[in-house]
Formats: sequence, structure tokens, C-alpha cells
Amino acid sequence: MPDLNRRSAIHTGIFGAVAATAAGTLSAKEAAPESNEYKKLQFDLVVIGAGCAGMTAALEAADLGAKVALLEKMNMPFGNTIYAGGHFNATNTFVQKENGLTDTIDEFYKDMMTVSQGRGDPALTRIYCEKSADCIEWLSKRCGIKWKKMVKEVWPATVRGHVVDGPQKPSGAQLTSQMLAEVKKHPNITFMTNTKVIELKKSATLRCTGAIAVSKSEGALDIDSKCGVVVATGGFHANKEMICKYMGGGVAWMPLRGSAFMMGENITLTKPFFPNLVNMDQFHGGPIGVNQANPSTMVNYGVIVNKSAQRIIDEEKTYVAVAKELPLLTKDNWAFIIIDSQVKDIDTVATRIARYEKAKAPIARGNTIAELARSMGVNEKTLEKTIADYNAAVKAGKADQLTPPNTLEQPRLIEKGPFMAFAFQGGMTATFGGPKIGKNGEVLNGENQPVPGLFACGNAIGGLFYYDYIVGSQLTAAVIWGRLSAKEAVKALKA
Repeated sequence: MPDLNRRSAIHTGIFGAVAATAAGTLSAKEAAPESNEYKKLQFDLVVIGAGCAGMTAALEAADLGAKVALLEKMNMPFGNTIYAGGHFNATNTFVQKENGLTDTIDEFYKDMMTVSQGRGDPALTRIYCEKSADCIEWLSKRCGIKWKKMVKEVWPATVRGHVVDGPQKPSGAQLTSQMLAEVKKHPNITFMTNTKVIELKKSATLRCTGAIAVSKSEGALDIDSKCGVVVATGGFHANKEMICKYMGGGVAWMPLRGSAFMMGENITLTKPFFPNLVNMDQFHGGPIGVNQANPSTMVNYGVIVNKSAQRIIDEEKTYVAVAKELPLLTKDNWAFIIIDSQVKDIDTVATRIARYEKAKAPIARGNTIAELARSMGVNEKTLEKTIADYNAAVKAGKADQLTPPNTLEQPRLIEKGPFMAFAFQGGMTATFGGPKIGKNGEVLNGENQPVPGLFACGNAIGGLFYYDYIVGSQLTAAVIWGRLSAKEAVKALKA
């Protein structure tokens, strides 16, 4: 694979294996000397951002015969993918069939729209549902992804959660490493790291024709692209100015669950083309503990209490809803999820416990509720009463009459020790706002017309998600529109 980057990247922890995968393309070289001249390059397609969406677009276009430049501003993929749990939300897949699970596209679509409060784009959502199975098959056959044994989750995940299997943790790092290996060996892909795109080139008629970039090793780059540009830069959740501008300052202080480098290039780079920016006030939230320990869907497997040892929210709510509401329900944005030993060996829960232990995040433990309360640092009598009242309501079939109610189909009892409690905050993972796209990833302008040569995918897009989504939807969407945008873009080669 051609390579225009010369800087080595050695990282430890969850990034070590991914860095090792990238290391073969990175070699030492001093920074480029200062110059006012641009180095001219030409490709069939430019893809910006080397996350799941960008690598998918690059691989798809390259497989179709296009010469692709994949540009990454960091020295290795540092977007949200590497932090992700590796969940893919899909239906009618061969993995489901192997696990004896059934579902329908219509039920899937209904649940997707319900979770988005009916405001997710109906056409994009339908495409998502219909192509989700292709996503799983492509990852398996094209990238060699393996899948963990599927388990039935609470609604709306139900039987749709496909989790990447492999030694690297979190599973998003495994996904990144395997996709990066495919990028690295493809003869049609030039992978440029430490290369920041600062401007998209355009013709007098607003056709996107390439990119202007700054490379640490190569200097200033003027890149022409026959087929245009695919923007896969992620959103703007790490850009506090944009968060305050589009969402208000109330959420700007929420801790980050994802990448610290998502600065809103999906907005700044596309604005000169007058895009139709939608859902700019919407974001994905999720629970996050000390040292980035992520309980995610474990919040549905026990009881959620505040520091006053009182239940504060319906445990049926998705982990996204829990995280978004937590700052409104508590003064300091902290709560605990309490579980008993009856659920600790369920794969979903066991995985989250392992995350806390690996991150050395505090886990409160106790053989009795009183012992647990002391370990948590909350009032013993209050917690004992909270749990006793809760258990009594569950056993009487009146959990939905509690305040707040627990409307899970099968609420979890907290009665068998030893007990565990995990502290977490509500954090911000990704933004949902960006340029509205057409069915094939075309960026649409204010008149809802495609901008020639400009495409977007992954978290860079707007319109698909609103308020919330079913766990694993972002990675699935990244693959779907990474492939669709690449196919649409390289049509220009045949023309």
C-alpha cells in the first residue's frame, strides 16, 4: 500500500494492537520544511477520516477499482470507533439464524422509529433496516470479522445485537485493527496519517473537486479528486464552542465517552457548499464511570439510585435516556447501578464488570444491602428501605406503580448477595447533527439537492438519528453509508 506518512505510532492500552497494525505503514522522518508551495496529488476519490465509516468507504471504492486517498488527521485512527463496544444493530442476518433468533424488517423499522420519537428520517431508516444484514455479511466476508454468541437483550435491542469477537478490548479496537489491516494491504489505497484537511476544493458551480490538507511529513497538499470527497470525520461532540452554539451550555460540561478529537469538520468543511444542516441540537449520551469505565446496557439489569440511596429513574429506559436525564435528576450527575449475583454471569453484565475491573474503576460490594451501602458511602437505612420497597413491588407485580416506575417486562430483583454497585455519570458520546444526506450518502444543500461530488457517512451525517437509537446503530450506519457513498461516488469513473 502506498504511504505518505512517515511518523511512527506506538501506543499502549487499548490502542496498542491498533497502533501495531498501523505501524507497518508508518516510518520515522523529520517534519516537512516550511514552504509556501503545495504538493499536487491526484486520486479518484478522497475519503476524510479513518474510522469505521471512512475505512469502509475507502475499501469499497478501492475494491471497485478507484485510486483512493484516505486522510486521517491523527497519527492513527482516533475516532469513536476505537472506543466503541463493537455492537452492530441489525436484523435478518446469518448470525441471527445461526443463533436461532428471528426478527422482521418491519418490526425493526417500527422500533427504530419509536426510539427516535418518530423524528428519524423515514427513508434513511428504511434503508438502514433493509441493508443492515448486508453490513454484517460484508464485515464477515470482506474484513474477517467474527461475532460473539448472540443473547436476547431488553427492548429495543432484543435479538439484534451483533458484537465483534476477538482478543482486543473494547471490541471497537478489534474492529479498527482488522479493518485497518485490510486498508494497509490494499494496493489502491494511499493511507495518509497526520494529515489534516483544512478546506474542500470546489468549482465555480459548487462541485466538490478535492481537498487542501496539511501533512506533518509532506507539507501542504493540493489534492484533486475525480469523483469528489467522502466526509467521514465524525461529529462535533468534543468542540465545546459548537456544543454551546447548537445545544446550549447546559450539556457542554458532560464528560466525554468517545474521542476527544471530534471537532466538527463535518460542519466546517461542508459549510461553503451551503448544506442542509439538521438535528444539530441532538446527541448520543451514555453512562460513563471513573477511568472511562462504561456500564452501557448494564443499567437495565438492576436498580439505579442516587447518592441519597433513592431510586431516580425507570430502569426500563435505554442507557442513552438514562445518561441524558441523569444531569437533570441529580445535582452532580452521579448515580449507581446496583445488581445482585443472579445477573453477574449474564454475558452483557459480565462484560461490563470486566470493563470496570480493567479500568480500575471503583466497584462497591457487600454481602448484605447494609454492607453495600457502607461500601457505596450512602445511608444504610435509606438504601435498605429503597431495596425492600422495590423488591416487594416486583414480587407483587406492581413494579410499574413505583415512583419512579420500573416498566421492564421482567424487573430484576435485588435479593441475592453478594451485591455490587457501579458509580457512573451521564456522558456525551457523539452528536447526531450534520449535513442531511440522500439515500446514497449525497450531501444535500438547503434546497435538498445533491451537492455534486460531496458525500458523507458515519457520525458526520445528519437526519438518520434523533434523540436516541438502538445500541449498535451508529457502527451499522457507518458501514451502510460508507459503502453506499463510495459506490455512488465512483460512478463518475465509469461515466
